[in-house]
Amino acid sequence: MPADFADWLDFVAVGALLAFTWQQGPTAFALLAAAMGLPYVLIGPLAGALTDRADLQRVLVLSNLGRAAATFAAAFAPDATVLLLIVFARGCADAFYTPAKQAAIQALVPAPDLMAANGISHAINQTSKVAGPALGGLLLLFLLPQEILLANAAVSLLAAAMLLGLGRRLRSATPSLASRSLLGDIREGLAEFSAKPALRAGLVLMAMGYFFLFLYDALIPLLTLALRYDESVFGLAVAAAGGGGVLASLAVGAWGARRNPFALMGLGYLISGPLAIVLGIAPGAAFDLPWVACIGVFAVLGAATAAVVVPFRTIIQREADAERIARVSATCEAVTVSVMLVAPFIGAAIAELYSVAAAFIAGGLALTLLAVAAFLAARRRGELNP
Repeated sequence: MPADFADWLDFVAVGALLAFTWQQGPTAFALLAAAMGLPYVLIGPLAGALTDRADLQRVLVLSNLGRAAATFAAAFAPDATVLLLIVFARGCADAFYTPAKQAAIQALVPAPDLMAANGISHAINQTSKVAGPALGGLLLLFLLPQEILLANAAVSLLAAAMLLGLGRRLRSATPSLASRSLLGDIREGLAEFSAKPALRAGLVLMAMGYFFLFLYDALIPLLTLALRYDESVFGLAVAAAGGGGVLASLAVGAWGARRNPFALMGLGYLISGPLAIVLGIAPGAAFDLPWVACIGVFAVLGAATAAVVVPFRTIIQREADAERIARVSATCEAVTVSVMLVAPFIGAAIAELYSVAAAFIAGGLALTLLAVAAFLAARRRGELNP
């Protein structure tokens, strides 16, 4: 919990430094998004290979200490350029923590409980994305942005201290690897996708789903404007999506343990696709979409996304061998983050050429077709029972 909240608690503080302290424009915020996402793409596979070689508890602790050190340094950044470089460095530390966390869940949780564990993990992650910036914004009423960064460094230190409590349970569960070249380790991790059709199918479905989702995700503020809502409805819609994701994560974890994970992913796409189409059609419809209904749609969309992410992580932990789980997880993270960085630009191009509604409709149609592919994958993997 503290590790996930540390990712988002100072998000508003960093934005405040860029916008209000140093009067930076849109370019700086685009670079901020790149600084937060690129570490998973650039060093993720290497981080996964190193994590598979190392004592897992040590990686978990040191990565949080690295995040704490970077966050502490950010509080003393003299300008925007240095701050962005520090944010990138913190992302590099997190690129180690993310695959190590997936490996730890696989090592500590019995196989029948993996879906439930991933549901709880994703619920915490979604809660932190909503509550972290909200709490950070509230703290700005009483603290300077630099002071919030210092407080967040302490949160990462707390996460490191808690992980020390795993003791020998996790250390003994970590497989020992023979020494070999890192490049060979990375190749071996990639080969896991060739050897495991379920892993490969899960990654393709997840990456394509993220691509189609992020065609329109960044355009939600413009959609609310086209629907003639004000910014308060946009804020409520984002909060509703987060809340729906939290509740659905717990529900999928409890209900989906004995379900085919590919069928659950298909169900998530089958819900989110048509709803995205409805949102795209709404601005040009003859009737007005009530703001309460709009918020409800976003809550269901958040729930549908959780119905995709939780089963996908379970597929990784069920299918990947323990000695390669960190590399597999890091590769999946690198692919999905790459898609998340590229898709918004394509969605923006669709919006510029046609309309914001066109991006929602295109993404929704593609997600609906992707649901069919997921159900077909479920058929190949066993009885379809969504």
